Amino acid sequence: MKKENILTIITAIIAVLFFYAAFSKLIDYDKSIDQMHNQIFPSFISSILTWLIPTLEIILMLGLLFPTTRIKALLASLILLIIFTLYIAVAMTGAFGRIPCSCGGILENMSYGTHLIFNLIFIALAIVGLIIENNKWYNFFKRKEHINQYK
Repeated sequence: MKKENILTIITAIIAVLFFYAAFSKLIDYDKSIDQMHNQIFPSFISSILTWLIPTLEIILMLGLLFPTTRIKALLASLILLIIFTLYIAVAMTGAFGRIPCSCGGILENMSYGTHLIFNLIFIALAIVGLIIENNKWYNFFKRKEHINQYK
């Protein structure tokens, strides 16, 4: 399979994840508010995150769909996934005194351990996507240097 096809599949999978995550938060916004206020953050931060997270997820989903914004969206997706994963890992250690269990959608019935593995898989996908994308640019400039060498 061509690297470009693999990259398209990876970005589509991550885009679907963000679409689903944002949609599930927005479709039942009152539940999302309650779930976010169940987290360890102060109330005013939870209120901001309630609309900020789905907004970011939609922006990233759209960014992943277009080749011109793909690399930035992949990098931002990787960062967001790492933040979510670190939060889950810290919660699993008991550092918060409790595990604020508030995932929605298909993740609602997953344990934190399963959710951690789920996130790690998506982190790996984002990394592979970035590697493919960077190699594509590297090869483009390498070819250009090779062509310029003979002018």
